[in-house]
Amino acid sequence: MDLPWEQRDPLTEALFQVRMSGAFYSWTEASGEGSVAMPRVPSTLSFHVVSRGTAFLEVDGEEPIAVRAGEMALVPRGIGHRVSTAPGARLLGNAEELPQTMLGDHFSVLRIGPDDVAPHLSLLCGVIAFDSPGAQQVLDVLPRVIRIDSAERPVMAALVPLLSSEVLDPRPGGEAVATRLADVLVVETVRAWLASDPEARTGWIAALRDPQIGVVLAAIHREPGFAWTLGDLASAAMMSRSAFAARFSAVVGIPAMKYVAGWRMRAARHRLAAGDTVASVALALGYGSEAAFSRAYARTTGETPGQVRRRAA
Repeated sequence: MDLPWEQRDPLTEALFQVRMSGAFYSWTEASGEGSVAMPRVPSTLSFHVVSRGTAFLEVDGEEPIAVRAGEMALVPRGIGHRVSTAPGARLLGNAEELPQTMLGDHFSVLRIGPDDVAPHLSLLCGVIAFDSPGAQQVLDVLPRVIRIDSAERPVMAALVPLLSSEVLDPRPGGEAVATRLADVLVVETVRAWLASDPEARTGWIAALRDPQIGVVLAAIHREPGFAWTLGDLASAAMMSRSAFAARFSAVVGIPAMKYVAGWRMRAARHRLAAGDTVASVALALGYGSEAAFSRAYARTTGETPGQVRRRAA
């Protein structure tokens, strides 16, 4: 039975999965000059919301990006970058190594420059981890940096002060509220990019919007362990096998069955990193044995399931 709250639009369903499993926030105030390095952390997203002054986001290979008061920048793919008071400012060190005041397990206050001088720059920074392979796929197709002016997005304009308030004034349940607000803020930023950037009309995002291919992608995402055949997928798209195979490759960029295998490995990696046993992952994803799954995983990803589990632990 179809439930009334089930997602049916493939793009909406993908965005629905953008929910974080963990976050760390830092309120930064600068009364002096300097640059703070945000190290590369795979499978995460960083965001920076400027409330006063202008910060500069520096990513290797790109010109510095000015982020002004009221603007927000996302770095979606865990790329290492620097947050600076001015382009080329002296590097002070990695964010996690600099002296800062911890106000909780997941929140700190970082000050740059003398405490007795009024800050000329204030911003809220966050590092977010997500808990679904669908969320990671969304992040992987985003550009290296997204900058959005919250004044042009009413939802963001309302969310930013709410999130800052929850982080700066901890109250019972505040971490849960901040997490949900950050969820919505990230999705709203992605929506702004979808509406304004021509790149959002190509690739995987365009495939989700395709009336026939999008339905198939959503089905694969929901049931990665199903024993999909090309005939099953063509039937879901209401196309002949040959027409579907050609269209899928043209829209998505790879053959349909290769996409199924790749998505299955994404789902496997997520489960393994969460602590599931190799045997349980093999069973959930439709493999006849643990050995068969391990061989398939190593062949596709270049590492063993055991390596993923040990790294996560």
